[in-house]
Amino acid sequence: MGFKEQFNIILELAKKDIRLNYNNTVFGYLWMVINPLFLLITLYIVFSIIMKMELPNYQIFLLLGIIVWNFFSEATTKSLDSIRSSVDLLKKIKIPLYSIIFSANVSSIISFAINLTILVLMMLIFRINIFTPIRILSLVYFALLFLLVVSVSFLISTAHILFKDTFHIWNFLLLIGFWLTPIIYPEQYIPTQYLKYYMLNPLARLISHLRNSIIYNHVDSLIQILITVSIVFSVFFVSVWFYNNYAKKIYDVI
Repeated sequence: MGFKEQFNIILELAKKDIRLNYNNTVFGYLWMVINPLFLLITLYIVFSIIMKMELPNYQIFLLLGIIVWNFFSEATTKSLDSIRSSVDLLKKIKIPLYSIIFSANVSSIISFAINLTILVLMMLIFRINIFTPIRILSLVYFALLFLLVVSVSFLISTAHILFKDTFHIWNFLLLIGFWLTPIIYPEQYIPTQYLKYYMLNPLARLISHLRNSIIYNHVDSLIQILITVSIVFSVFFVSVWFYNNYAKKIYDVI
């Protein structure tokens, strides 16, 4: 199967995934925007108005964390769902497993791009200049985020082939991960003695980098950026190794 055929399969599966999610709903594709906005409003009321968390540009701070988390959570969960729902397709056509995983990620990237557009609009409303060289540097962090999402998607989707409880375990880990990732609070709130362990979480590091560059127009130290790159690429290489060693087993179990 050539590259063009594989690309077309990924694209068609992504389109199918989006249609299944939003067809026959009252608001349709608007749910891509409504979900993160509702979550933003709820968390903002709780933590900014009721608990009075005072941070500069907290609306943008919170929205950026929600957008990144939602992309990570949605893309990885969809990759698991796609594997579970594509068993009949895999029985009929021996398409590569990575085509199904990539298609789930592609459909999530579309909603992620829409949410980033909302972020840009809010930054303009709050008179934050988005076209400084430092803020443009955030594209590097977004590239690392995409790599991390794809890597984790491959890891958990392949693990699901070997251990069917992976889906439920991952949902539980996402529930915990939401509160253990600096989405509603800055990482500086973590006690110093635990911070170095806390920041082993690559998603926490990427959210921190993105906030510093996008909101505060600040470049993190080169050593911190290199640590983040090293962690993300370590996850990537482990996912590639794991996929290459175990992905083919799906055709033995279906």
